[in-house]
Amino acid sequence: MRTFFQLSILFFLAAMSSCTSYKGLLNYNESPQIPKGPMMITNFKPLTIQASDILSIRVSSLDATAVAPFSMSSDENQGGVFDEYLVNSDGDIDFPTIGKISVKGLKIEEAKAKILETLIPFFEQAPIVQIRLTNFRVNVNGEVRSPGSFNVYNDRLTIIEAISLAGDFTSYSQRDSILIIREQDGVRNFGYVNFNSSEIFSSPYFYLQQNDVVYVRPNKTKVNSVRDPSSRYLPWVSAGVSVILLIFTVSRN
Repeated sequence: MRTFFQLSILFFLAAMSSCTSYKGLLNYNESPQIPKGPMMITNFKPLTIQASDILSIRVSSLDATAVAPFSMSSDENQGGVFDEYLVNSDGDIDFPTIGKISVKGLKIEEAKAKILETLIPFFEQAPIVQIRLTNFRVNVNGEVRSPGSFNVYNDRLTIIEAISLAGDFTSYSQRDSILIIREQDGVRNFGYVNFNSSEIFSSPYFYLQQNDVVYVRPNKTKVNSVRDPSSRYLPWVSAGVSVILLIFTVSRN
């Protein structure tokens, strides 16, 4: 019985030796470096409007007749509906009656205030302007359970939420170097976040921007199994050799 128990333990340890390490499976919430107290948020930057963005804009008022010239598809019952505007390469939108309005580089609230200021002279009472960024989406690829492109319906998304949208990590995800690809103002930037460190919370890539690409790399275990399919059997070969050696040792004793 003792010999059988020794064999079982050795076989189990040998089989586990090539599996993903415990450290590789740690997430930020298990890190011993997590701050004990509250942490000031200093790295959040509101979304700014970029070329090729799509804005949904609605102008509404009790006077539906006054709204009509500033809407591409008026709705008398609602006093205006959401219309979609493409931000051109110069950063402008073509607004009905008004013409070109420059919005590139503005935050959503700033664009709202600018359009409202432009419209006020045409109304007896100030209208209501609502703006939404409709093309806020992120792409999550690589070693996640459900990779894909995900639409975001608010203006604040963290890398943690993005990974959750993609079904979370797999057992083979390399969690200490998640790649973020970001394009803004004609410049492509590359950054990394580490889910095994509390520094993730202060990273400039913790909060995602529209059209960010998130790539989760596979760890060495996954890479080696793809590079050499026979390597997936090495743990069992190693375990078998260990068992043979143990049996030989026990029999001699």
